[in-house]
Amino acid sequence: MATGTNVDPPTQMDATGSRADVLARLGSRRTPLTLSQIRSTTRHLRSLSEPMVPLRAAVLHTYTTQLLQPYWQFESLLQGFDLHLYEAPYGALRQEAEPGSGLTASDPDLGYVFMRWEDLEPRLGLPVSGLSATEADDVLAGAVAAVGGLMRRLRQVGPATLVVTLLPRMWRPELGAFDSMARHSDSDLRRRIKSAIARDLETISSALFCDLDEVAIDIGRTNMFDLRLWETSRFPFSVVGSQAVVRHLVAYAVAQLQPKAKCVVVDADNTLWGGVVGEDGFAGIALGPEYPGSVYATFQRRLLELQQRGFLLALCSKNNPQDVAEVLATHPHQLLREEHFAAMRVNWLPKPENLQALARELNLGLESFVFVDDSAHEGLAVRQQLPQVTVVQTPADPLQLPYCLDGVARLEITSLTTEDRDRTRMYSQERARQATVKSHGSIDEYLASLEMAMRVGIDSEQHVARIAQLTQKTNQFNLTTRRYSEAQILSFMRDPDRMVAHFSLADIFGDSGLVGVAIVRGVTGEVAEWDTLLMSCRVIGRRAEAAFVRDVLQRLGARGVKRVMATYAPTTKNQIVSDFWPSVGFRQAETSDPSECLYACDLPMGAPDGPLPVRVLEASE
Repeated sequence: MATGTNVDPPTQMDATGSRADVLARLGSRRTPLTLSQIRSTTRHLRSLSEPMVPLRAAVLHTYTTQLLQPYWQFESLLQGFDLHLYEAPYGALRQEAEPGSGLTASDPDLGYVFMRWEDLEPRLGLPVSGLSATEADDVLAGAVAAVGGLMRRLRQVGPATLVVTLLPRMWRPELGAFDSMARHSDSDLRRRIKSAIARDLETISSALFCDLDEVAIDIGRTNMFDLRLWETSRFPFSVVGSQAVVRHLVAYAVAQLQPKAKCVVVDADNTLWGGVVGEDGFAGIALGPEYPGSVYATFQRRLLELQQRGFLLALCSKNNPQDVAEVLATHPHQLLREEHFAAMRVNWLPKPENLQALARELNLGLESFVFVDDSAHEGLAVRQQLPQVTVVQTPADPLQLPYCLDGVARLEITSLTTEDRDRTRMYSQERARQATVKSHGSIDEYLASLEMAMRVGIDSEQHVARIAQLTQKTNQFNLTTRRYSEAQILSFMRDPDRMVAHFSLADIFGDSGLVGVAIVRGVTGEVAEWDTLLMSCRVIGRRAEAAFVRDVLQRLGARGVKRVMATYAPTTKNQIVSDFWPSVGFRQAETSDPSECLYACDLPMGAPDGPLPVRVLEASE
């Protein structure tokens, strides 16, 4: 195996305890294991009785990938997946894109495509620095067309989500040290091709580009590859590289299939800054441009980067509130101010109790929390009392602090919507709304004062990513909790027998964005079925859901639907909607399944019981 100095030596791994215990011992920035350690830990993880999420995956490849099998199993089990992997025949990409192929039969949730650069365009297998500008543009166009054409064919028959990879360059660029300065260089052409491929894949539903060059940068080229294996069997990766590549790819499955992380909750002392502010004082904590304070400033900047991905930040600290407030408000090197946190708990209560309070305030499930603390004692208490929470203990070495969340797969994203970028602002607006409740005599007066306006859209393909995202992560106000991919949502929108409706909600405090979804099937007949009704927890309690249902029912009636059937499928998280359908005019219907909660509504409906505090706008308003 090729060796280098960029990766730590294999850690001593004790394959005991729960899956969370194993993850905690490995740490977020994992040092590599030996293949023997991987196999023994895999056996231990298989022996646990913990529930696993089924994962069907497929690998299509133009170079050898079979040697990745033990790493697929290890990383999948570590992330809570029961993996069933289909490995296509070597080089059979086009054949697998045909109906009746092994790929179609395996019906995978995710398909991983491993390609070499020369598969895209033959000239990429040779030096390209001497190509003219016109020739380079031709190579680029050919490469993008090759990837896009294959992905579009696979999309017709294949996985719910496709992840495309290109094998990183195993050696230095063609022009060596001058490569970055050359106008037409190998590196420049590859960069342009990757960017063009990514932009093209944005036009294909649930097709993603995974840049393995980032993995090579992370662990180093010499650590990533084993040239002996490449030359003898066309398998490129070392043991270290295999672990890093598969870990990177399994994160896509976590983002697609596991409960969504929504909030990063951080401690303050020895996490946001060095030292204990209550003991060291305002001037004594380590935070600023000089080491060790620079490490904490860097970590805060990285937390702000996570906020840009759409994650909320919350603060949970055992501390004197006035001490923490002073740092947040006035410390010259404090990057995270009070407005950056969606919620805060600064007191002397146990951390598990405070996390539960934060979950209630934010109206989020505990499974959506990633908790970061320097104390092993606090981390253990949270893991034992709140096993739904992902716990990350900060490293003992402060220099490793900025990297401590890099290995948390639940913090990877596969799409980014406007609502994601604006999430913290929207929560701030919600705090302002809640603050106004006290100034009104009744909830009706409060809701009327918001002057809410709703916009309803039907089969709007520009919102596919956001609608799919809501189906995948909404748990509380979700009548059936059916999860759908972008590809499935797009197919529903293009099916004349289905309707995909959504709504956004605005009021005097701002726009909450796209927050509600309805999917109805059978809309071309007289009896339709309400497949999905969900709404973001941010707008629960504003009666927008009733206005949305009324509007959708009116649209169905206009299409000739006479009756609408609806189901409530109980879960441990959606009890708040157990009586929703009767509250909007549906009656309980007879069913042969005693566990099924079936409801019906005849159209046109009678006059509504009363006005709702939401005005539904026409599209042009």
